Amino acid sequence: MRITNDDYTPIELLSELTSRSTSHCAEPEGFFKGEKKKHDWLVDAWASRIDEILNCFKRYGTLVAETQSIRDQGVDVYLEFEAKGKLHRVGFQIKSALEVERDKGFDPKHSLVGALKRQAFEASFSSKFDEWWIVPCFDHIKHVKVIQQINAELIMGSPPINGMQIKLLEPRSAASFLSKNNGAIDALCTRLLCREDEVLQASRSELMKLNDFQRNCVLELIWPALAGEVSVSQRDLFDMVEDLDELADDCYALEASGFLEADDGEGYVVKPYSFPGLCALYFEGRVRHEMSHMDSAEFATRMLEDLG
Repeated sequence: MRITNDDYTPIELLSELTSRSTSHCAEPEGFFKGEKKKHDWLVDAWASRIDEILNCFKRYGTLVAETQSIRDQGVDVYLEFEAKGKLHRVGFQIKSALEVERDKGFDPKHSLVGALKRQAFEASFSSKFDEWWIVPCFDHIKHVKVIQQINAELIMGSPPINGMQIKLLEPRSAASFLSKNNGAIDALCTRLLCREDEVLQASRSELMKLNDFQRNCVLELIWPALAGEVSVSQRDLFDMVEDLDELADDCYALEASGFLEADDGEGYVVKPYSFPGLCALYFEGRVRHEMSHMDSAEFATRMLEDLG
């Protein structure tokens, strides 16, 4: 596969991944619990997920970029990349649930908002950042007043400091990003960067020609078949279908496509290579992304989500 959408930068992919519509977190207000309340865990998790975004570019031979957990100069995680011939530098300052819980607001100089003001000043004059993101990783309902105060004192009507633009990420958006594992980030980034690629287009086209049951049947059976599990019984097919009256017609259609071949008993042999686009997408995960069989199957399935 190849990158066909050159307009995306790492920071634009991050914006897509922080969208609440892509969140894997059912209740974002309860996400930041246990170890996720700790600043060190959040910094490491944020940096590792940024690294996975950059890995998507590197796999396809583009972009020179780096990310670091520096934890000084007013910055926890530093991202640097080149876009349209210009170096772009982004700093992330992460605030944990433990930090906001310790902040009683008695002394403005030592409050969480006061610390952010000092860190913003330090970041703007110690290094040349184009953007400085405040990433609040705590319950947005319980601490709504803190978010409002940050917005009022650092964001609303505030001009760039020494050329540095300050941005505030919503806690729910931070939870959306951190709720994704590397496989989910890899699949979503690849789908956005390579959306016009021939392999992705071919695999999606193959599924679009099928009805819902046929599509689900193919996605259920093709990945195990590529790992050698090629036999499926009629009982297995019964368990997949809601309307038994239509099963015969659907099986006939899948036989006609070459995907199913009746065996000598009461079952079928799965012929995965009758869908070459799907096979190519699976092996994209196995070869280029160096994934296991299970991870590659999950990667390919994610790449095929949201079919019309």
